[in-house]
Amino acid sequence: MSTTSNTFGENLAQAAGAGNPRPGLWKGRIIIIVGLLLLGIGLRYAVTGLSPLLTTVTGELGIGTAGATFIGMLPTLSFGIGGFLAPVIVRKIGLEATALIAVILAAVGTMVRPFSDSPAIFMALTFVALLGMGFGNVAGAPLVKKHFPDRQASMVTVFALLMQAGATLPAMTALPLANAGGWQFSLASWGVLSLVAVLPWTLVLLKERRSGAPTAAQSATAGAAAGTGLGLGRLVASPVAVGTALFYAMASLNIYAMLAWLPTIMQQGFGLDKGSAATAFSVYTFMTLPMAVITPLIANKMRNPAILAVILSAAGPLGYLLMLTGIGPLWLAALVAGLAGGAFPLAIAMFNLRSRTTAGSAAMAGFAMGVGYLFGTLGPLLGGWLFSTTGGWTVPLWVYVATFIPMSLGGIMMARTGRYVEDKAGVAGQA
Repeated sequence: MSTTSNTFGENLAQAAGAGNPRPGLWKGRIIIIVGLLLLGIGLRYAVTGLSPLLTTVTGELGIGTAGATFIGMLPTLSFGIGGFLAPVIVRKIGLEATALIAVILAAVGTMVRPFSDSPAIFMALTFVALLGMGFGNVAGAPLVKKHFPDRQASMVTVFALLMQAGATLPAMTALPLANAGGWQFSLASWGVLSLVAVLPWTLVLLKERRSGAPTAAQSATAGAAAGTGLGLGRLVASPVAVGTALFYAMASLNIYAMLAWLPTIMQQGFGLDKGSAATAFSVYTFMTLPMAVITPLIANKMRNPAILAVILSAAGPLGYLLMLTGIGPLWLAALVAGLAGGAFPLAIAMFNLRSRTTAGSAAMAGFAMGVGYLFGTLGPLLGGWLFSTTGGWTVPLWVYVATFIPMSLGGIMMARTGRYVEDKAGVAGQA
């Protein structure tokens, strides 16, 4: 196992405060913590809260198969677009203002869409909500780097865990809430989280102005200066950025394919009944929660997390191989494949571990998520096309197994010790 090392930000914090006691977690940061908690848990409910109700919603609004397919593609498309746009917005108005825009868009889109009778408006508002969540995806890690340089590992872990909880809980409560108050109430209810989150992020911006701290516009100017070398051309030339994007892309392709097809694969490909397939699927999705806790903590303890990246790259393919070879029960195959859920938290941790500045963290997050979620859109489509072409799930699973190669290569490029995203872009200094 690699030797332990502190993150760049933690070294900075320790150097700045040598001889002084470590500052308390809550001291002067209560509003930021509340804002981050609400931001993290509010980044997935517009996706998972809709899935259990999709048949009801499409029936009520008269949305056909093509429309339902488009709705299924919207999350990864929106997150990808949000990933590319967010760093630009961060450079112009600052991280905190970007977080505020993110929660406003998420709240408005989520709380208004159920009460539209128009399929087009419903889809447009769904895009608005998901675009806001895409901005929040990118802003999370740089906000941790900026405000918690002394506790990056723990705060990234909390943020990643809340992202996963925010995906799991809406899926579990969607039907009970619909039974209690109707599908419109169920879809709109989780938007209250983002609506409440508007308050702390507004207070953060007001506090900056009152205290004489850099305003959003001033922070944006500084961020733009720090990030002038981190445009798309520079990111494409950076091994760290390319590796992170490749790792995130292959993780997205696999995980979103399994979220779309795993129950069907279990039933059509391996003869499970509906209940057993649902149980195996629950095991797969549940594994994202412990992995969200474990992965960032381990990554922050390792000088070179490449071995962790390779293990996570192998988890999904190993699970698929267990299915294909019939070794062990299918729930065990689902559990092993579900370990790949640690790939997203690892990448989020690496946004900070392999950047020197908050501008670098935001740029790498936006690039990796932009590329990654667009590949996530291809995952379900690839599986469906290969199934329709071959008439079975064997070929699709072997194709997903083969993604181990590019994903592990990307993980090695991403994790290499002593390499930072700014190094290729010629950006110096700390944020």
